[in-house]
Amino acid sequence: MDEKHTKHRKKGGIKAAFEELVAKLVAYGEVMVIYIQKNLQIYIRNLVLSSVWIFTALFLIFLGLIYISYGVYLSIQKFLAAGDPILSSFGTGFGFLIFAIFFLSLVLKKK
Repeated sequence: MDEKHTKHRKKGGIKAAFEELVAKLVAYGEVMVIYIQKNLQIYIRNLVLSSVWIFTALFLIFLGLIYISYGVYLSIQKFLAAGDPILSSFGTGFGFLIFAIFFLSLVLKKK
């Protein structure tokens, strides 16, 4: 087979070799396009999923900070009163913060 291949190449010369090179480059390009399309879809899907979870965790942190600031406001306003709304506000705020930090650590561990 090698002899046939070399004879064919000698017959066609540089033009046949160039046509073979172009055909191989086109085939390689087609394979690369398919590979990029497949992996790009996976990459974009993973990016969207992780960005949604990170946005959710950051929103929960923001919500926790709002509850904590509301608790500080109530403690200043009520000063030494019974404290039920203050304790509930602090508890809710810290609960959101702990949950959001735990959630972020889970999301960032997957990467």
